[in-house]
Amino acid sequence: MRQFRRKRGGQVTAELMLILPVFMLLIFFVLEYGNIAYHTLIATHASYEFARIGSLVAVKKPSGPPDRSVIQQKINQAKQKVFGTKAGGITVGVKVENTGVEPMYKKHRHEDVIVTVNYPVHLIFPGTSFILASEPRREGIRRLKIVTRMPIEKAYASVEEKK
Repeated sequence: MRQFRRKRGGQVTAELMLILPVFMLLIFFVLEYGNIAYHTLIATHASYEFARIGSLVAVKKPSGPPDRSVIQQKINQAKQKVFGTKAGGITVGVKVENTGVEPMYKKHRHEDVIVTVNYPVHLIFPGTSFILASEPRREGIRRLKIVTRMPIEKAYASVEEKK
């Protein structure tokens, strides 16, 4: 009986060597999805805050046109404060879009600021970049593109200001 048990001792090791890589890869995928979800939340919140900043600083005069360069400058300042040394890899695009005209006061146009944040997520676990990474996969980076739209805050020009 003892000889029989001694011969089976390597079976457990062989089975473990077959199952362990698959099990570890499964664990790595779950953890990597958590990493991607975490960075998605950061990028989404940053995009929202950048759009909010852009909507508040876009116009200097009541019912005036938005200044895209001012919006971009303020967002870049905020990006530096939020992301610090990682800000160089993150790109933020700004677009202003006309969405309509006020029926009562034709000079007052409704406009939205559209902020696009391109945020790279560096994948940290081995083996996950074959499926989860963006092209080229050898870099091990998943690129997130977050787009946020927000109406530009404008004050109406009063009757005295029109004259």
